[in-house]
Amino acid sequence: MRVLFLILESNAYPRYGIMCLAAALKAQKHDVRLANAGRLGPSGLARCMEEFKPQMVGYSAMSGEHLKCLELNLALKREFTFLSVFGGPHATFAPHELINAPGCDAVCVGEGDVALPEFCRRFDGGEAYWETPNFLVRHREAVVSNPVCALVGDLNSLPMPDHDLMYQAEPDLARDGTKVFFSSRGCCYDCAYCFNHAFNALYSDRGPIVRWRSPENIIAEIEHVAAAYPLDSVFIHDDTFLLKPKEWFGHFGTLYKERVGRPFSCLVRPNLVTDEIIGTLRDAGLRSVWMGVECGDEEVANGLLRRGMSNADILKAAEIIKRHRVLLVTQNLIGLPVQESYQTDLKTLDLNIQMGPEFAWASILYPYPGTRIQAFAVEHGFLPASGVPLLETNKRSSVLTFSSPMEKRRVENLHKLFGLIVRAPWLRRHCDFLCSLPTNPFYRMIYYLMCGIVFKTRLFPFKSFPREVVKFSLLFIRMVRKT
Repeated sequence: MRVLFLILESNAYPRYGIMCLAAALKAQKHDVRLANAGRLGPSGLARCMEEFKPQMVGYSAMSGEHLKCLELNLALKREFTFLSVFGGPHATFAPHELINAPGCDAVCVGEGDVALPEFCRRFDGGEAYWETPNFLVRHREAVVSNPVCALVGDLNSLPMPDHDLMYQAEPDLARDGTKVFFSSRGCCYDCAYCFNHAFNALYSDRGPIVRWRSPENIIAEIEHVAAAYPLDSVFIHDDTFLLKPKEWFGHFGTLYKERVGRPFSCLVRPNLVTDEIIGTLRDAGLRSVWMGVECGDEEVANGLLRRGMSNADILKAAEIIKRHRVLLVTQNLIGLPVQESYQTDLKTLDLNIQMGPEFAWASILYPYPGTRIQAFAVEHGFLPASGVPLLETNKRSSVLTFSSPMEKRRVENLHKLFGLIVRAPWLRRHCDFLCSLPTNPFYRMIYYLMCGIVFKTRLFPFKSFPREVVKFSLLFIRMVRKT
């Protein structure tokens, strides 16, 4: 089959899921391409459709982003004939919303490494593709819903993700010296704001949820990319990188230091941070750690958010990371569905000031469909009964109903100023005044400038300043426009 994946934009991150699916399809001899609709524009995309003549067009969409994907798909359907398939996070947790949308022919729920090639094989061979596991399919004016198949237990058995496909469609990503990889899948924790509890319930009897690749397997992928593209640093983007056996890290560290030899970054959970593991990874080249803090109010963190750890645990993890001279980035949630959200957020701010990270990243809570936090917000009047108003971006405003317009203003302003205040703690005493001012574009510019300056001077420094500064500037302008 001729399969075309479409994305709206990259936002400086590769769509790793598409890379995995493309590799699985190519292993079955399908002809696969990827196009960035935003980069091509309407006329360029039309030429792509006319020349390639895809039999299937696939969209991997996040919540909010799926709305524009549906619009694009419907516009293409008016001019071209193809089978449209939606996958990705929103398809997994709100599949009926997509399959009932005009122009959507099929939805792939969960992991598609096995399911999508099987769907294509059946469709291409004239078999009952509408009965493929993991899929909801519109067939003869009805929706056929199928159960999910077992998870892939041995990740080493999967083909190497198709980086070439992504970098051909996204030359800026190809030129970027930092490349993204995944060494594992799955998370066993039960955080209320995350999709993992719903994913784990979906696959409750379909094999182990947490799986990891062997050190040799992930190192081989990194070497493959390094041989063909610029590679100055590696970002291993597992949800919880440290959720592996202790001996894995010793073997990985030895291989990485010998065969890759570039600085790398990863995401961690505080309760899994140990002196031994961080020391091993630091010796291998660990440069920065992104650690989920989320909330500095222990009652809210452990009751509402289900984090299951104390502030003392978080401070201890931060101390270990910094003692090994690893740069610490904290990840925080503000704008929570509690009676005094701003006061709760100030406790998170103060905990971050106490830790002293290289950068304190803050996100406005977005209660995604299917999460426990969404159900809680609806039940307690922070969201309408109809559910989440879906936005394209969660970096501008909150969708929650607050006690007053001033509370909402303070929360949204604190989001923009959070990283700056942690870096300049003397601003803390002026926080109430700064957050009470009217929302303005200047604060949004501060937010993105802080992110950009720390990212490109400390975390992932410029290697080729003339080339990278142009790309960085264009990304900055695009993100400010978007919000």
